[in-house]
Amino acid sequence: MPDQSLPEQVDVPPLPRGTGLRARLLVGALLIAAPPLLVSVLAPIPGAGARGLVLFAGALLVSGGMAVVFATGIAQPLQELINDAHALAVGVAGHRSQIRSSDEIGSLATALNQMAETVERRNAALADSERRYRFLFDSNPLPMWAWDADTMLILAVNEAAIDQYGYDRDTFLSLRILDLIDPTEHSRFRGARLPFSESRQTAGTWLHRTTDGRQLEMEVITTSSRRLGRASWLSVGIDVTARREAERALARSEAQLRQSQKMEAIGTFAGGISHDFGNLLTGMLGYCDLALGMMAVDDPARRDVNEIRALAVRGTDLSRQILAVSRKQIAQPTVLDPNTVIQGVDRLLARIMGENIDVLTTLGTDLGSIRIDAAQLEQVMLSLASNARDAMPSGGTLHVATLRVDDTDVESFGLDAQREWIVIRVSDTGVGMTEDILPHIFEPFFTTKERGKGTGLGLPLAYGMIDQAGGEIRVNSTPGQGTTFHLLLPRLDERPDSFAIEDEDPELLAGQETVLLTEDEDSVRMVATAALERRGYRVLAAADGESAIAISRAYPGRIDLLVTDVVMPGMNGRQLAEQLERARPGIHVLFVSGYTDDAVLLKGVSLDERTFLQKPFTSLALARRVRAVLDQSPRAS
Repeated sequence: MPDQSLPEQVDVPPLPRGTGLRARLLVGALLIAAPPLLVSVLAPIPGAGARGLVLFAGALLVSGGMAVVFATGIAQPLQELINDAHALAVGVAGHRSQIRSSDEIGSLATALNQMAETVERRNAALADSERRYRFLFDSNPLPMWAWDADTMLILAVNEAAIDQYGYDRDTFLSLRILDLIDPTEHSRFRGARLPFSESRQTAGTWLHRTTDGRQLEMEVITTSSRRLGRASWLSVGIDVTARREAERALARSEAQLRQSQKMEAIGTFAGGISHDFGNLLTGMLGYCDLALGMMAVDDPARRDVNEIRALAVRGTDLSRQILAVSRKQIAQPTVLDPNTVIQGVDRLLARIMGENIDVLTTLGTDLGSIRIDAAQLEQVMLSLASNARDAMPSGGTLHVATLRVDDTDVESFGLDAQREWIVIRVSDTGVGMTEDILPHIFEPFFTTKERGKGTGLGLPLAYGMIDQAGGEIRVNSTPGQGTTFHLLLPRLDERPDSFAIEDEDPELLAGQETVLLTEDEDSVRMVATAALERRGYRVLAAADGESAIAISRAYPGRIDLLVTDVVMPGMNGRQLAEQLERARPGIHVLFVSGYTDDAVLLKGVSLDERTFLQKPFTSLALARRVRAVLDQSPRAS
């Protein structure tokens, strides 16, 4: 790449003025003219006759010969000087003129030799500069390329660029700069392109494409240059693909952290109020059940009590939704057949969707089983169905299918390949969702529905419930074509659990066992005591753990079951259960709470051994759980 900049100005010393050539020309002219002049003087032509003509002719011949001799003496060094100049022009290295004289021709020869030496020195300096520049260009580990400012043709490229983009050198030098840039960036490049000017530098990040179609994110620094003898740009590229991907991964992690912190804040808030809120709702539900049990079927006040109870049930659902979203709800997973769950909610789904939406169900065979809280799975299904209905205002189809996940889908969903999976697929033909909405659908309180028509808790609730069960949710959606939710759950080979009590006949829920009930909330303790006593149980009620220990020590008979709140002042429910299990081997334990921290509840108590009843609960739910626990095999001491 020769340097086309102007040479620096140098002082040129004057050459000595030669006088020999001028004197030689003067003497030669005199000598050439002398013979004819001398003959014409000595023998004038008119009177000389034939002899005079001969003399005059001889004089002319002598003059001509002398002219030839003198001309040859002058032309020969001039020709040599021309040859020397030509040798210098064609770049013959080390050539010098051999003319040595003091006349003008000698001065020209000396000047020509000085010019040759100057050219050689400058060429050597230019070659050294070119070698250094080429070394820096070719050995640079960063991709570099030079391109014409007008045609955008690539003029030069280094080895790093060849390795980076995968083109061979000849192909690379036939490309235009736009051939390196991803087509999606062409319009932006044309808009950002600046006119050429000296000492201009620009920088930016561009999406480039290699010869095999791979995309690269390149930070490109471009500087104007005339090194190639024309207006051109010299660009240096830095591949930042990995760095940008790491930055995006970090941003995703930070977003997940913020989401986790948000969920934790919601959970802290929910946990702080849920215990008291659950106690209030449990008292309301219990007193409503007691009142309804004492009323005649045609009692005019029965309708009002039922309305109060319905409001309390709505409050119960809201409390559980908040706990589920914050992942503070205590799930009660059981081994289920997914087809049985879908069949159980199928009729309810049809009622939710309405007459203008068809509900199709496709149940797979040989699915196996899953472990999840049945009520939570039903809630997830109803939440997805509700969203699908809102996405199909003009009607459509809701398709629910169950099937085993094959190896291809395991890989595409990014699941653990060491496990087997079952998917419950919920698809609709609604309006679908755009790509900018999809990343936010599981965020608490995010909703696209009109104000007052959506809480933004349905999908976060579903996500939390499936996550608690060890599963994952994937979503595919296309605007105008619909949305598909994939509920992915680990597959088990275990047999589904069966429940001993499925009938609500009061006689089946009654008993004569002794129950030690420990609850710090007066209203809950009173209604629970009344509900169990009405079913024949002997109830020993205590307001805290210390009181329960005292009652156990003072009571001489057998205590079959401990029903205890988990979170109480002083001794908590787990500590109380441990002491009573040592004092009364074989006693059954039923934990009750509206909210509890996993660290408190699960420390020292295995998941299989724990029996739990979530507050708020109804009198019927309490009776069911008490009967189910008592009918289990006695606990090992």
